[in-house]
Amino acid sequence: MGQFGVMVGQLVGFLIMLMVGYGCVRLRFYGKTALDGMCSLLLNVLIPVLVFSNAVDGTDRSHLEANWGVMLLTALMYGLLILTFWAFAHLLRLTGSRSHVFQASLVFGNAGFIGIPLIMALWPREGAIYVALMSIIDQTLLWTYGVWLCEPVRPAVGGTGKNLPAASRPSLGSRALGLLRRFDNPAFIGVMVALALILLGVKVPELILKPLHTIGAMATPMSLIYLGGLFALTKWWGVLRRYELYAGLVAKMIAFPLAFYALLTWAVGALPFAVPVTHDMILMITVIAGLPTMTTIAMFTGRKNNMPEYAVGFVLVSTLFSLVSLTIVSAVVF
Repeated sequence: MGQFGVMVGQLVGFLIMLMVGYGCVRLRFYGKTALDGMCSLLLNVLIPVLVFSNAVDGTDRSHLEANWGVMLLTALMYGLLILTFWAFAHLLRLTGSRSHVFQASLVFGNAGFIGIPLIMALWPREGAIYVALMSIIDQTLLWTYGVWLCEPVRPAVGGTGKNLPAASRPSLGSRALGLLRRFDNPAFIGVMVALALILLGVKVPELILKPLHTIGAMATPMSLIYLGGLFALTKWWGVLRRYELYAGLVAKMIAFPLAFYALLTWAVGALPFAVPVTHDMILMITVIAGLPTMTTIAMFTGRKNNMPEYAVGFVLVSTLFSLVSLTIVSAVVF
């Protein structure tokens, strides 16, 4: 039950931070304007600095070569998650923004604010390199595919479901430019700069890295305080009436990680050639696969006013549900 103790300790701390944010808004210490400023600070400064400082801290080219299996597992996990919940959304007959936000809420787990502390606690020696390599894939997909899923879905012309006329469709060049613009964000740039520094063998001096860690450490408490305030301003409880919430959380947080663990364990033993994957890597990615909804999804939808109550509800309910689901997954795999 050691893993359960770690999990409970993390979740209790997160719950306290949520309550602080909720109480501050209810007591009218600040309101929507301040929350918008916190959201901008998190997305443009704190989260990118957190990702960058964790990626470059103690990581060199030899670490990449010895542990690149973590990146392979992370890419495989996201590929399966995207396919699974795209199909799941169609099976549940979800459409438009509801379908997209549903997929975003289940594809992207809270690797930054729950996963990183959890991995560092469970694997004190290898945790830092696991986090660095996982973040390269995780943040790249979150800030591209995740941002796209959280944008409002434009209705068809006249609501008929027909395609736009050819003259109104964006050109191939404009669509390609729009795709490239998704990579123009602070978190993705931070990941790429960190990767370049690691490959070039450039060490970030401790004199610089230490304050960056301090700044990045603000991301977790501020994000949860922000989310607590968002709980107070949004009618998130409407998501409790959505049937897809319950089916989605059981599928994402219990069925998927257990099936993924079984698949990886079988594949590593069955493949005739050597795979750069250890059992600890499989355990780590299994935990990541079962994490609750990433808080950034609520920030993305709130920024675009695209069903923010729906996304906030997924974040809150999945975070509470993770106390049960992660216990079940841990009892099976550890």
